[in-house]
This record gives sequence, C-alpha cells and structure tokens, in this order.
Amino acid sequence: MRIAIIGRTQILYETALKLHEAGHQIACIITAKAAPEYTRKENDFKDLARKFNAPFVLTDTLDKPEITKLCSGLDIGVSINWVSVITQQQIDLFRLGILNSHHADLPRFRGNACSNWAIINDEEKITNTIHFMVGGELDCGRVICQEHFHLSKEATITDVYKWAEVATPALYVQALDLIDKDNDFSLKMTGPNGPGSFRCYPRLPEDNFINWELPVAKVHNLIRAVCFPFSGAYTYHRHQGEVKKLIVLKSRIVQAETKDLAVPGHVLENNKVTGESFVRCGDGIIALLKCRYEDQQEEFFPGKTWKSIRMRLGIRVEDWFWGIYKENK
Repeated sequence: MRIAIIGRTQILYETALKLHEAGHQIACIITAKAAPEYTRKENDFKDLARKFNAPFVLTDTLDKPEITKLCSGLDIGVSINWVSVITQQQIDLFRLGILNSHHADLPRFRGNACSNWAIINDEEKITNTIHFMVGGELDCGRVICQEHFHLSKEATITDVYKWAEVATPALYVQALDLIDKDNDFSLKMTGPNGPGSFRCYPRLPEDNFINWELPVAKVHNLIRAVCFPFSGAYTYHRHQGEVKKLIVLKSRIVQAETKDLAVPGHVLENNKVTGESFVRCGDGIIALLKCRYEDQQEEFFPGKTWKSIRMRLGIRVEDWFWGIYKENK
C-alpha cells in the first residue's frame, strides 16, 4: 500500500521502518515539533524521509494545500500522536482512511496519557488498539486489531513503552494485512457513548507531586506511571541545609498497612545493604529504591546516602514561606 506517516514519537519512527520492510511504500512523512521526552525528533523523521526518498513536511496542521496534494489518492494514513483531532475532510483524502494506534482498550480510556492513567488507576493491563479514525471524534471508529500487555504491580511506564516500541509496528503490519484481504474488516466498533466509555485528560508536570498522605498503593502507582521517559514523581526535603527537589525513580510497597506511628513522608529506615529508604505513607510503608535530585543527573540509592531517620519528605508551604521571610527580613 502507499502510506502517509503522520505524527510523532519513536514508536511511529519504528512503525515506518517496519511497514517499509513489509513491502509498503512510504509516500510521505508529516510530523510536528517533538515533546521533550521524545527520543526521536523532527530531524530524525526528516532523515527517514530522505532514506525513503519521500516528501517531508514539518507542521502543526494538516490544513495545508501541500499536504492535500501529497495525500490525495494515497491508500491509507498511519498516525501516532498527532497534535490535534483530525477532520473527516483530511481522512477522506485517503482511499481507505487513516489508522491510529491508541494505548487503551477502546472505548475505555479515550484521550490523553492513557497508559499513565491506567497505571495510576491500578489497571491489570494496557491494550494497544489499531483503529480507523472518525473525523472530529477522539479515539473512535472501526477497530482492526488489539494486543495486551499485562501490568504487574511493579511494571512501569518504561516497561510499557519498551513493549509498545516492538508491539505497535508489528500490530500495524498485521492491521494492513487484514485490511488488504478485506477492506471492510472490523474487530469491533467504538464510539464516545459506548458502554464503559470515558475520557482521560492531559497530565501536567505538577501532577507528579507526591502526596505522602495518600495510600501507599497510590503513591507507588504514581511513581511507576511517570518515570522515564517522563519527568518523574517528585517531592521536596531539606538536604545539607537546602530545600531540594527529589525525583523518585523507583519504589516498591513494603507494607499495605502499619500500626507504627509517624507523620506521612517521614523516613523510617535507611538500609545500607539494599540501598532502600522506607517512608511512611497514609496507610502503609513504601521503599524508595532509586532517586536523584533535580539539579543533578546522577542517580543514587537513598538508603546508602541518607544517614538519619530524623528527616521528612515533603515541605510544608507555611514553613517554606517563613524561611523565605526570615531570609529577606
């Protein structure tokens, strides 16, 4: 088939390579400015287009005469993480339409940051769905194929992305094979008002702040949902006389409940052997396995670095303001 590659991310880059290897023609590549966490940037897609001898367009809109000319009459569009909702007029440029990869079991988890929300929500699996787009609708349309990734209690968003980098390109090849044999093939239909349908909204960097008063499972889920390639869950504490922003990279649940009395966020133990630091949450105890400070790239084991249990993670805003007041008085 003659394909337009539309979107961003490492996964789309790998998908283009896989489709080319499967014998499909990459007719053009259309991308937008990469997000900070993306490992493939605009120039990577430009180089890929040069490799395929295909036209390349860097834009934040598909409403351009240039794109209309490039896509008119192509068999199909393949999209991942385009920057806006695609219109029906844009979809109709293609003989068959535009396929999208969505990391959710549609119609559940429509929208943004679905894999992150699924981990935070303590879901048992992530589902990769390949579906035809419907103009003006978010994550709706004819589902062609799906694949599932089991979420253990220790699985992180890093694990999900590693799986997706392999699974998504292969799933796109499978989808095109199914469509090539039967243009009307459908696994199921999904829409915004289907049973169990709901929408996920974008997450902002400040949403990664750790509230130590939450149950230990919720704290652990946040940490594993926003680690690499995202900015990471964070807290503040006093370190060597300074207030430092601490990024927590990895954790595990030690106890779901405890009768020990401590204020949430208090460091209960620093284990020099395992490198873990135990911290009190709202109902139980979590172990911090790996951390780093925001102004440093070096990762460290807190249990081997911190020496005291007279320390607490999380700084009260009132105390912070009082300290600033005294400094400037």
